[in-house]
Amino acid sequence: MKDFPGKIGVMQGRLSPPKENLIQHYPIDSWEQEFSICRNLGLDCIEWVFEFTNFKQNILFDIDDCIQIQSIINNTGVSVNSVVADYFMVKKLFDESKEDIKLNILTLKKLLINCNKINIPIVEIPFVDASSMKNNEDKIQVVENLSSTLKFASELEIKISVETDLDPLEFRNFINMFDTDNIYINYDMGNSASLGFSPIEEIKTYGEKIINVHIKDRILNGSTVPLGSGDTNFYEVFSSLKEIDYNGDFIFQSARHDFNSSSNKNYINVMKEYLDFTKKYLA
Repeated sequence: MKDFPGKIGVMQGRLSPPKENLIQHYPIDSWEQEFSICRNLGLDCIEWVFEFTNFKQNILFDIDDCIQIQSIINNTGVSVNSVVADYFMVKKLFDESKEDIKLNILTLKKLLINCNKINIPIVEIPFVDASSMKNNEDKIQVVENLSSTLKFASELEIKISVETDLDPLEFRNFINMFDTDNIYINYDMGNSASLGFSPIEEIKTYGEKIINVHIKDRILNGSTVPLGSGDTNFYEVFSSLKEIDYNGDFIFQSARHDFNSSSNKNYINVMKEYLDFTKKYLA
């Protein structure tokens, strides 16, 4: 199916019925079943979701129970290589009180410890939408508040990746503000298309720092749409990644079709369609 060396996976929640019309969520009652569905679809991995809404019920956040994830991985052969920490879009790592920042960093460190326990190598922190960095002061705060945690993560052999809505040069300069190499980039092709960025320019500017890629389609200045119906230039994205010998994962974070009962598509059929769509770019 592919000639990229990385794994092909899906964001957690995409292989479960939608919850309250959320595109993305941690499926409390069906996270185990998603592994079997993932395997049956021929996918390699699942990207775990750690969000604020139900973080206390998230099995990954329980030091005693999270070992169950490793058991499911062993039984199905479906891995978890990354966690998207949407939690920090609500409990931000900047523009908060010193006490809140301290508590948020403690939460991040606990998440890192648990990821280390079950060998999850990447934790992604989104700085988009509600957690977007609006000015240079925001960037400075993020660097100051995150730097010590990056060293802690490195000791645990976990890589921290970030996603931002900064233009390519700004993003490169932001990464250069850190005094450690343990800061990487999650590349979301759909979000970049929505912002009007050139994939060729982005990947040329900071491609060596990309360790995870989200497969998504969005309209320019608009919302997420089914693959192939938006403004994402898939050819430019995949060919540019190929040129830099990208060998990380590709994770489907694509639009859903199954928000209402009138839809004749369920999440499994949708994922099959997306796999077929992506094959020509992967090979």
